[in-house]
Amino acid sequence: MKQYKWAFNWLGKQKYLLILAIVFDIAGVGLMTWEPYIFKDIVDDVLMPQQFDRLLPMLGLTLLVGLAFSVCRYLTSVLAEMAAETAVVRLKGALFRKLMALGTDYYRENKAGDIINKCSGDVEVISRSLSFVIPRVVEFVLMLIVAIVVFMRINWKYTLILLLVSPFTAIAANKMGKKIHPAFKKARKQLSNLNAVVAENIAGNRVVKAFVREDFEMEKFQQENQGYKARNIEAVMIWLRYGPIIDSLASIITVINLAVGSILVIIGVDHGGITIGQLTLFLTFAWTLNEPLMMMGMLVNDVQRFRASTEKVQELYYMDESIREPEKDESPDTVRGQLDLEHVTLAYGSVKVLDDVNMHIRPGQVIGIMGPTGCGKSTLVNVIDRFADVTEGSVLLDGVDVRKWPLKKLRRSIGLTMQDVFLFSDTVESNIAYGVPDTEMENILSSAVIADADEFVSGMPEKYDTIVGERGTGLSGGQKQRISLARALAKHAPVLILDDTTSAVDMETEEYIQQQLKAMPDKCTTIIIAQRVSSVKHADYIYILDKGKIIEEGSHRELMKLGGYYYKTCVMQHGLDEAEADGTLRMALEGGAV
Repeated sequence: MKQYKWAFNWLGKQKYLLILAIVFDIAGVGLMTWEPYIFKDIVDDVLMPQQFDRLLPMLGLTLLVGLAFSVCRYLTSVLAEMAAETAVVRLKGALFRKLMALGTDYYRENKAGDIINKCSGDVEVISRSLSFVIPRVVEFVLMLIVAIVVFMRINWKYTLILLLVSPFTAIAANKMGKKIHPAFKKARKQLSNLNAVVAENIAGNRVVKAFVREDFEMEKFQQENQGYKARNIEAVMIWLRYGPIIDSLASIITVINLAVGSILVIIGVDHGGITIGQLTLFLTFAWTLNEPLMMMGMLVNDVQRFRASTEKVQELYYMDESIREPEKDESPDTVRGQLDLEHVTLAYGSVKVLDDVNMHIRPGQVIGIMGPTGCGKSTLVNVIDRFADVTEGSVLLDGVDVRKWPLKKLRRSIGLTMQDVFLFSDTVESNIAYGVPDTEMENILSSAVIADADEFVSGMPEKYDTIVGERGTGLSGGQKQRISLARALAKHAPVLILDDTTSAVDMETEEYIQQQLKAMPDKCTTIIIAQRVSSVKHADYIYILDKGKIIEEGSHRELMKLGGYYYKTCVMQHGLDEAEADGTLRMALEGGAV
């Protein structure tokens, strides 16, 4: 019941629609109960005494009751559906807000297919329960109560005979519920795995085709598909094991009803029996009761589906947000762009991704960060922008710990290009203006010029109105990077972080972008994360990371003199070995000539 109470809360004010639907459902049950009495009266008061002048009015009354019942059933369905859809809209909105609030660790640990399934398929199961299952359960319980009361009033011995079968029906339904719930949970989990395979293949279709792995991916899909089929069959077999028993017990009630009722008619009213009209009433009520009894298996099935889906949705809804808003806003009114990383350590479990990192960056300074793959360069972006919070130490922006900044204000103060470029399926203009949707076209154009994107965008058929495919399909890697850079520049943020922004562009384009960035009138604190020496050699200060630690730091000239990682990388990227790097070359490198 706690799952239904939780789902019911999502109705908000629309809960009155569902209550009204249940009221019409109850009215329908009343009309359904009245109809058998009309049949009884027709038999006992019209047909048996042959008073046929009353037949037409009684038939008219039967028709009116039937029409009224149909109207009640229609209103029940419409109102319940309207209420359920409102709850679904609210619930989906809340789940999406939760997804927006969750940290990157959640997406790293959960499959996209599973997340999508919780927000779509599982929510639709909840919708069906609110719109269909609840009214049917109310109807079933009321019909059972009314039938027992009516039967007891007419002949209590007859009623007790019929009730002998009912406990067996309840026992079968209870056993089926206990067994089918785990089966449905397995089926929902397997569906998530299946969706994850589909999502991966949609996102990585070019990789699949490039490596000719269509057959492998098809086989993987078939395995998950067959697994989903097996889990569903397992659940269906449990239902088939108990469903026919429940249906048979419902049929037995009808047979017992007819047999015992016939005997009581033969006995006669004077000897404790019943009239033919009363037998008609019993048989009609038994038929009316037979439908909900036969539906019991399906309703138990639906209830267990609802429980399994609700548990998965609740798991997402109540997921702890690793990145929380501060209790009090301590951020400054004006952002200058000073960054200080003090003894920053970030660990995932026992693995330290950043280990006692210290950096002090003045406003307007250009900082370069280099190091081997996996050294923690991009992780620095995560702790500055609060995609992840440090395990130890602190990250300060303008002297205030970033954990004391409102998340929106912090992230609006930072322009960011990511290593894994993501563009939305929208126009080029909308992608560049994504961070500042109300900006003017002049800002979009100037940002595109600085990022060296204006020339190729202007050459497109629709120019800045050209629709970019999903994830930037149709653009080269370099073009996507330049649009991503323009998007970051359009924010005019006090802090600009460029994470491997020019790795896919040629040296000439990179040089152009660097010159444009230098010429920008609004100087911002710039952090350039790169693999190329050419990307960072003009920086005011350079940090070299390895295994999460700073192993070298200084200007280009100072690092060249050290002869460490930075120097060796520079020599290697110029196609030389260390033996060729004589004093003349070193002097040239120190001076920034190469």
